[in-house]
Amino acid sequence: MKNRLATISLLFIVLSSAGQVQYVLPVSDAKSGALTAVAQDWEAIGVNPANLGWTTNHSFSFTLLNAGISGQSQGMSFPGLMNAFYGTSLLTRGTAWQGILGSRDGMNTNADVNWFAMSFKVHEVPGTFAVNMTDKIQSNAFLGLNASQAINPSGDKVYNDATTLALLNGTNLSYTHYREINLDYGVRLFDLGGTQSDPYASATSCFSFSNSGELTGIYGGIGVKYIMGIADVNGSVSNGALDALYAINEYYPNMPSGFFNTPGHGEAVDLGIGIIHKRWKAGISLIDIGSIRWEHGYKTTTDTGIASVIHGSDFINELKNGTLSGSSPQSEYTTPLPAEMKGGVSYYVNKRVTLSSDIILPMNNVPGGLAGPYFAFGSQLKVSKYITLCPGLAVSVNDEWALPVGVTINVTSNLEFYIGTGDITSYAGKSNADVSLAVGFLRLYF
Repeated sequence: MKNRLATISLLFIVLSSAGQVQYVLPVSDAKSGALTAVAQDWEAIGVNPANLGWTTNHSFSFTLLNAGISGQSQGMSFPGLMNAFYGTSLLTRGTAWQGILGSRDGMNTNADVNWFAMSFKVHEVPGTFAVNMTDKIQSNAFLGLNASQAINPSGDKVYNDATTLALLNGTNLSYTHYREINLDYGVRLFDLGGTQSDPYASATSCFSFSNSGELTGIYGGIGVKYIMGIADVNGSVSNGALDALYAINEYYPNMPSGFFNTPGHGEAVDLGIGIIHKRWKAGISLIDIGSIRWEHGYKTTTDTGIASVIHGSDFINELKNGTLSGSSPQSEYTTPLPAEMKGGVSYYVNKRVTLSSDIILPMNNVPGGLAGPYFAFGSQLKVSKYITLCPGLAVSVNDEWALPVGVTINVTSNLEFYIGTGDITSYAGKSNADVSLAVGFLRLYF
C-alpha cells in the first residue's frame, strides 16, 4: 500500500503541470527525464552536485562522447521533418520548412556533446569530485510568412537584396554555441543517523541507482565552470532591413588556434542540496548561474545589402569575418546563461525498481532556455542482468506532453551503453513534435 501511495503522489506532481516540452539534457532524454534526486557519479554535473556526496558514488567513473540533439516546434511532426530534409522537390522541402519554422515560437534546437567526464574520490577527503568538458548549442529560428519564397525562389530566380529582405520580413534567429569545463564537488553536511532501510541487495541499473546502505543525512554540493563562447548570433529582418548583433570565431565550426582564444568568455556556478531519509531522496539545485562576455562582436543596423539566400555560404562567411554589410565593431556585451532551478524526489522500491519525479523552472528568459515549468515522472526498471528500461512522462507549458524512453545495456558489471529519446511518440507522427536522440557510447566505473 505504501509503495502504491508513493507512485500516486509522484505521478500527481507530474500531471499538475504546464509548459512547452523542451530539451533538458541528452542524459536526461535517455534516462527517463527525471534525474535530480537519482543521478550520481559524473552524471550529477549539471543536475545536482549535492548527489556527489552520496556514499554509493563509485571510486572512479569515466565516459567518452555522450551526445544528444533535439528539435521542437509546434508545427513539426516527424514525417514533416523528413519532408523538409528529403522531400522530392525544392518546393516540397521549402513548404515543409515554412510549416516547421513559421509556426508560433518557431523551432527550438538544442545540441549537447559531452566530450569526456569523470568522477573520483580522493583518499582521506569525504565526498566525490567530478569534472567534464561539454559543448552546448541553443538556437531558435522563426521564418516570416513569405520566407519560403526566398528560400525556394520559383522558376530558379535569384532575387535581388530588396526582394529577398521583403520576403524575409518577420524572420528572426538566435544561435549560441559555447564550451564549458566543469569541476563539481559534493559531500554529506549533516548526519541524520542510521542508513537507508533496505532488505534487498543492491543492483546495477540506470546510473547505478543503488540505495542499499546509503547514509541518511543532508548533502550539499557546488559546481564551478569556465565557459568559452564560440558563436553568438541574434538577428531579425523587419521593414526591409536586417539588424544583427553577432560574435563568431573566424574558424567556425572549428575551435580557433590556442583553444581559449574564443570571442566569448564567462563563468558560472551550480549549487545543490539534498536529503536522504529511508527509501526517499530529495534535492534542489540551481544550475547555470552565470553569463558569457562577448569581447569581439559586431553590430549591423538596418542593413539592406544582405547577400541572396541562394548564396548563403557567403553570408555565413561574412558573419564569421565581421564583414557583413553595414557592420561595425561592437563593444563588449554580455549574454546570460539559461539558468534553471531543479527539484526532484525519488523513491527506491526494490533492487529492480526506482521511481523519480522532477520539476524544472526557468530562472530567466533567454533564447534556448525553457519557456516555462517542466515536469517529469520517471522509472528505472531492471528487467534483466544486462538491460534496464527507463520510461517516463514529461509535461510542460501549454499542456504539452512527451514520453521519454531510454535503454541501458550493461555489457559487464562495470561497463554500459545507453540510447534514448525525449519523446518516443514524436516518431509516430505526433504534431508539436519534440524529436530528439541521445546516445552514450561508454560509461566505465569501478
